[in-house]
Amino acid sequence: MAFPIPAHLPRRSAPQDVTTQILSKLDAATNKTLNAELARSWVSELDETITLTKTRLHERIQEDLPEFQRQLAASKDVQERLRALTANVDTLSNSVSNPETGLIPSLVRTLTEHAELTEQTTEARVEHEALSHLLACRTSLKSFENLVKDGKLSEAVGVCREVETLLQSTPTYLDETRVMVDIRRKFRSTQARNDEQLSDAYSRSVFVSQHKIEPSSHELTIHASVQVRQSDATIHLPAVMTSLSSNSLSNHLTILRRDLTSLFIDILSRQPVLITVSSEASRHNLVLNPARSKDETLITRLENLSGFFNFLSSHFFPSLPASQSAPFTRALCKPTTTSVLNNLLIPSLPSSFDLLPPFLELTRQAVAFEDRIIIGLLGNDPNDHPIKSWVEGVSGHYERQRRMDILSRSREIIVTPDDQYDTFLVEVEADVAPMAEPSVVPVQDDAWGFDNDMDSKPDKVVVNTTDEEISPVKDDAWGFDDDNDSKPDPVVVDTFKEEISPVKDDAWGFDDDITDAGADETVDENSWGFDDDIPAEPEPKSVTPDVTKEAPPPKVTNGDVEQEPDPSETWGWNEGEDVPLAEESAWDDPWADPPAASTPDSAADSRPPPAPSITSPKVAGGLQKAANKGKKKHLDGNSSTSSPVITSPQPSVSTTSSPPLNKPSSTKSNGHPPLRSATTRPSTIDLQPPLKETYLASGRSKLIIRQVEDVLAEGKHLASSSIFPASSSTQTSTAVGTTLLLTAPAVLDLHRALYPVKFSKAFQSPEAGMRYANDCAFLAGEVERMKRGSTTLIAERLGECAGCLKVLSESWYSDVITREQKALDKILKAGAQGFTYTGDQDRYDECESAMTQVLKEVRRLASRLKGILTKTKYYTAIGLFVEAVLDRTIRDILALPDIPEVESHRLSELCHIFNALEGLFVEDATQSSFVVAYVPSWLKFSYLTELLEASMADITYLFEEGALVDFQVDELVRLVRALFADTQLRTNTITKLTGGHPAPRGQ
Repeated sequence: MAFPIPAHLPRRSAPQDVTTQILSKLDAATNKTLNAELARSWVSELDETITLTKTRLHERIQEDLPEFQRQLAASKDVQERLRALTANVDTLSNSVSNPETGLIPSLVRTLTEHAELTEQTTEARVEHEALSHLLACRTSLKSFENLVKDGKLSEAVGVCREVETLLQSTPTYLDETRVMVDIRRKFRSTQARNDEQLSDAYSRSVFVSQHKIEPSSHELTIHASVQVRQSDATIHLPAVMTSLSSNSLSNHLTILRRDLTSLFIDILSRQPVLITVSSEASRHNLVLNPARSKDETLITRLENLSGFFNFLSSHFFPSLPASQSAPFTRALCKPTTTSVLNNLLIPSLPSSFDLLPPFLELTRQAVAFEDRIIIGLLGNDPNDHPIKSWVEGVSGHYERQRRMDILSRSREIIVTPDDQYDTFLVEVEADVAPMAEPSVVPVQDDAWGFDNDMDSKPDKVVVNTTDEEISPVKDDAWGFDDDNDSKPDPVVVDTFKEEISPVKDDAWGFDDDITDAGADETVDENSWGFDDDIPAEPEPKSVTPDVTKEAPPPKVTNGDVEQEPDPSETWGWNEGEDVPLAEESAWDDPWADPPAASTPDSAADSRPPPAPSITSPKVAGGLQKAANKGKKKHLDGNSSTSSPVITSPQPSVSTTSSPPLNKPSSTKSNGHPPLRSATTRPSTIDLQPPLKETYLASGRSKLIIRQVEDVLAEGKHLASSSIFPASSSTQTSTAVGTTLLLTAPAVLDLHRALYPVKFSKAFQSPEAGMRYANDCAFLAGEVERMKRGSTTLIAERLGECAGCLKVLSESWYSDVITREQKALDKILKAGAQGFTYTGDQDRYDECESAMTQVLKEVRRLASRLKGILTKTKYYTAIGLFVEAVLDRTIRDILALPDIPEVESHRLSELCHIFNALEGLFVEDATQSSFVVAYVPSWLKFSYLTELLEASMADITYLFEEGALVDFQVDELVRLVRALFADTQLRTNTITKLTGGHPAPRGQ
């Protein structure tokens, strides 16, 4: 598309030549302007222009005439030469291309005739070659077919190779011809028939079959020659083996080697057989018949194997082609060696020392068999003798075999289900070994400190059991044996060598204002003096102190004095129980310590230390009066942080009271030194010599120990003998008998690894866990006994096992306790919910239900574990259960931000529920409980129970006297803030508390 020229651009001027001008004029003429005159003017103008042009041409020629003439002559010459060249070209074209005489047509005709002649010659030659090849193939094939038909199989194999060569060299143009296809088909058919005949001849020459008479017998038959089927020809076994194709021969030999290995070599080395060899003409038989095992020795099997290979060497190996002879015989070496080892030597490893001599003779014969047959006959590498190498390490093989048998029997013992009646009692000495903290700590002289006028004397303490440091303890630490006229004999300990001070009567001073209320109302001088309104009944003495508000009046309901009910009656703990508490708590047959059979003195000597108790907390009517008398001393109670849990103490004292047995430290956890009164106590603590304790263990433990003892005895006997050759001993890196001796600790390791996994579900119960801990402890003790007299290496391993068993025993003991502690804590945490809002009756009932359930659970655990553990561990476990419960209760109550008066009374009532746990630590109702020896928080919990209802003055007084050192300062501050309103008195009390516990007097 042309681009239009804008109108504002200048136009090109029109051309000024004559023709353009004339044509422009013609174009400009119209019908009106066109006439003759105008036409004549146009013609005239054209004539003038022509004339002008001619004139100009003539003038131009004339101006350079010589040049014009030269150019004209040259033009005429060129025209002439062009005419001559055109004539010559036409003549040459006719000479080359003329169909009759032209050069190209003649050449093409000649070449065509030559190509046709060459083609005819090639066709003749190819046809000759094809016919010659076909003739040769036909002749060879015909000869091959005739040989196969006549049964000349070995000769036919040679002709077959010729025919195969001809067929492989067939020209390409004959490959797909019908004649060659037919020749190949006939050849393959004849070849297959020949191979089939050869395979049949081999199968009839060498075959393995079951005996016709005895199906369990195996027969090997070798024919030296056989007759070819459908012919009269006979072919020999070597010819058959040579004539077979390489693939066919390899397959036959592989099958034969498999049959020889599985049906002859393995059977000959595995079981007793009788070999029968027979030869008839060209037929040779070898028959294996089962024999009686009792009539056979193991050496006979090696002789049978030698006879079998001699048979093959005589009748079969010579027939093998040279290319297959060595590979076939060497291929039998490894199966034979493996069969002799796995089927003869290894299974024959003796299970006892007495069977070793005949076995060692068998190993010598096996080495000779390897040299004679495997290396000499079969041609194995002389440097490769696995049987000899195995025999050189026969001592190690024997020990490892015995190790497997022993561990297998041990495993059967371990995985056998437990029989709850298959148990026995183990008697051990009481565990009084030094612990992380001593089991006896200072006890205060007159715990409430009302006997300042008492003459203190140095203590004397006797220690008969251990060398650990025992802190001096005063007799009658709580001052409840005022009427006891007899004074304890002074006893001596090397570390203290002090004389015991006498005991003041009426240590509490609560009987100053008590009068006889009637003939049927009596006050026990050994009690707290708060039993005025409680009927007398035989209850264990408690170490629960009664610290109440400052002489509050008794509760009055409808004008009557309300008596505080007995906790056991209130909570229904004794429902359905016909026996008194003394009988319920007494030890029965498992520990063989009936309290009724001993006097009070003997009972005190055979049990943990009792302590004073109050079964029902009463109003401390004489507390303020006693305070005014000025007879005050410091109470040596330890803080919770300085009272570690006693893991396994064994207290045995002859006193009537003992506060917590905690080690006195030079500095309290709150930074204050201990009270001076802790160094003087009127009590005699006589730690008796180690007592005999019993615990329950399973009968499985005896079986395991018996197994370990048998293994050690066998290993020592083997190590002391010289039955193994010197070469056998030098091949092993360890001495003879070491592996067997090390099997003894392996039995224990197997028990430790397998038993907890196998019976993991049963370990959910505390009885199973504690019994397994006892089993481990029993095994550890027995292993320590067996360690003596063993070699250094074995003793080290046994020591390791004993240590592991001890750790495992302690771990299971601790795990069971931890698991049950968590269960108790979960019950208390979920039910009590931090003891909040106990003023509400529903919340109070929930807390009461939770604490009652915890109480029942602790009692249930105590009942289930009582006959299983030793007394020491039993009391330690129960103490840890109680400690966990009390610790949770104390922490929850002290964490309360506000405790109204109603809630304080109810919390105190709830805490009294756990007072019944003290009965678990009583063996004789006539003696005090020893709960403080195993529950470090018992006194703190008891103080907390009473402080919940105590007055500000009581708390201040007790704090000043050092009676609340079990509490941290911040705990006392929180308790005061929660119990009392914000008054100046509370502020002053808190200020005094924040100043820290008072220092002991005399410092």
